[in-house]
Amino acid sequence: MSTPETPTVDTETMMRRDGYMKPAEAARELGCGERWLLDGLNRHGFPHTRMGRAKWLNTEDLTEIRKLCRIPAEPAKISKLRRASRRPARAAA
Repeated sequence: MSTPETPTVDTETMMRRDGYMKPAEAARELGCGERWLLDGLNRHGFPHTRMGRAKWLNTEDLTEIRKLCRIPAEPAKISKLRRASRRPARAAA
């Protein structure tokens, strides 16, 4: 009977050999706070893997989180706001 091999960890990126990382490392990778990421995992349905009580994320999960949080630009709305903030032209007297 052999014992299962424990996954090795790359100390430079803290990513396990199987491609999973803890939320603290994933938050650093995403450039957000760990609390924000954990709230997203627990309440807002961000993709992740649960093993017992532990939460693990891989690169596909991070890509999907970036897609979910993307806010598309609305050029028409921006130009309307710019026009509204300009002073009205004076009428020639």
